[in-house]
Amino acid sequence: MSIFNDNLLRGEVALVTGGGTGIGKEIARTLGRHGARIVISSRRQEVLDAACEELRAEGIECLAVAADVREPDAVERVIETTLARFKRLDIVINNAAGNFPASLDNISYNGFKAIVDIDLLGTYNVSKASYEAWLKQHGGRIVNISAPFEHWGVAFQAHVAAAKTGVDSLTRTCAVEWAPLGIRVNSVAPGPIGDTEGMDRFESATGKSRAALGSKQDIANAVLFLVSDGARFINGVNLRVDGGSGIDMLKMPVSS
Repeated sequence: MSIFNDNLLRGEVALVTGGGTGIGKEIARTLGRHGARIVISSRRQEVLDAACEELRAEGIECLAVAADVREPDAVERVIETTLARFKRLDIVINNAAGNFPASLDNISYNGFKAIVDIDLLGTYNVSKASYEAWLKQHGGRIVNISAPFEHWGVAFQAHVAAAKTGVDSLTRTCAVEWAPLGIRVNSVAPGPIGDTEGMDRFESATGKSRAALGSKQDIANAVLFLVSDGARFINGVNLRVDGGSGIDMLKMPVSS
């Protein structure tokens, strides 16, 4: 049972990139369960179609549009398709991301560039296309999925840390420039989240496991709050959802 009103987002339309799997799909499900009509996008149409069928079975109106966020033309087609179907776009969730744990000396030039292009450039592409096509005239909310890497080094994650730090900076700039137009832009930085491909890969690469893990629903709830009217005066914020692990220098056990 949700603590939020079931009709919180009724009548609104939300685009979730990377919405076919993992955290993105849980965000899409949560926004849909609270009344939003959902558009999910990623590179693989078959994955999107399966996710949409799953959401529709729960009574959520869903549209699946395949695109690579690194390609502006493809992103613009997603926005055009969304507006043609639903006639509006209120919420944009920039969740599409790439990740493969690797030490600096094992990251290729192309590998580093690929992550920056997906995470940072992709966030810019989707934000700009949404802004130009709808948000500039009508306002709305953007939430970027970041990572809690901005203030320290993280082994095996140099490429991701660089890209996500850029996402946080972009979030703040968009928030400042677009606030006069009624657009709020915030980011959510997930900590260690269980049952995700990223955490599985990290634990496999490092040989370390985290005793206390958050859930995909924890991230989805944070996003839902930020796009709700309850957060109407919150703008340019990076919200860490990590159980306090990011400030715990002694690595004490965390209870939920």
